Order: sequence, then structure tokens, then C-alpha cells
Amino acid sequence: MKKLVPTNKPHTSADYEQLGKMLVNIYESGYVNKNQTYKSSFLKGALGGFGGVLGATILVALLLWLMSYFKTVPFIGPIVKNAQQTIENSNTKH
Repeated sequence: MKKLVPTNKPHTSADYEQLGKMLVNIYESGYVNKNQTYKSSFLKGALGGFGGVLGATILVALLLWLMSYFKTVPFIGPIVKNAQQTIENSNTKH
């Protein structure tokens, strides 16, 4: 079995297949506790998802905060103004 060594070259599908076989051998040997692996994988995924949502929320908040310093926002200003007029017109009809 050839060893996977870090290189600057992209890995081939055969390299990934060999890596998969090596991981299966590790799991089947009983060396790794499967329940612990599932728990850590779940936790890693949950925390990664939470971090992505939190990061996106902070980014949007920062963008909105920066945009609050402008009286008009290029490209978006006309769209918002049109939406405001539509809302005002629909409120006056009812």
C-alpha cells in the first residue's frame, strides 16, 4: 500500500479511494470508538453551522451599520424608494 504524503500536486481519485479504504480499516479494527466519532462529528457540524450563522449575522449587521451613515444607498436606494411607495399606496387604499 503506497503512503499518502503531502505534496503540492493535486491528489487523484485513486489517492482518495486509498484514503477511504484506510479509514474503513481503522473503523473495522475497533481502534476507534464509533459512538465517540459520531458524537464529535455531530458536534463539529453543529458548531460549524452555528459559527456560519453567527458570522453571517455579524457581517450583515456591520453592513447595515455602515450603510446607515449614507443618506442614499447607491443601486439599492431606488428599489427601496419604490417599495416604500408601493406600501404607502396599498395602505391608503384600505
